[in-house]
Amino acid sequence: MTYLFEHTWEDEGRRLDLLESVFDPGTCAALGRLPLPPGARCLEVGAGAGSVARWLCDRVGPGGRVVATDLDTGFLEKLAEENLEVRRHDIVTDDLEEGHYDLVHTRLVLEHIPERDRVLRRLAAALRPGGWLVVEDFDWSSVMAGPGSVAEGLHTRVYEALPAVFGVAGAVTDYGRRLPLEFRAAGLVAVAAEGRVHVPLGGSPAAAWWQLSLAKLAEPLVRTGRLTRAEVSEAVAACEDEGFCAFYPVLVTTWGQRPR
Repeated sequence: MTYLFEHTWEDEGRRLDLLESVFDPGTCAALGRLPLPPGARCLEVGAGAGSVARWLCDRVGPGGRVVATDLDTGFLEKLAEENLEVRRHDIVTDDLEEGHYDLVHTRLVLEHIPERDRVLRRLAAALRPGGWLVVEDFDWSSVMAGPGSVAEGLHTRVYEALPAVFGVAGAVTDYGRRLPLEFRAAGLVAVAAEGRVHVPLGGSPAAAWWQLSLAKLAEPLVRTGRLTRAEVSEAVAACEDEGFCAFYPVLVTTWGQRPR
């Protein structure tokens, strides 16, 4: 797997901070609706900079336990919650406890993993009976420039090239819409889902996250042959313009329960 947003990139910390500011409110609202037993054990896969793991630590309290995993735990090592375990872990190949967790959550991870369907079943198997799996991934069908947005045509070309960029790296752009049925195929019950679309406006945190994400993808976009380096730079810069407006991919949040 070639992950497109490795932690060694100099602006990745800032990009993750912006990602958290945009997506955490919806994620925490979805997680907060699920009933957890006293002393719950939670697993956060691909924990990034750790904001959701910190929230879970507060949710389960001192009697609970949160395990936060990532391929690179550099950002997570800074966390100091006493009920948190940070684990360097490859969800595809490394051992994972079975029947152990009351809640397993991952956001914007499985879409990047070629073995995503097998990994989803591993996550389902890690649940205790009655435990909940929550997976959030994008469906890119909603991505478009806002009508009348600055550089509208250029951004449309960028968005049309992105599936090729993700495909070369083994990622997919439709996994969000596939999740609900994949949950059922994994044997989970009480399956439900919702989708959220953010609309970044120039100068907003949402637009800044979009801008940094596109900047990181600049070279892969150029390698598609559909855009020049100057065009990608122009599209990235346009995200700061007050006349910029776009539609994000749909973030599909799917949840389901292991049968009791």
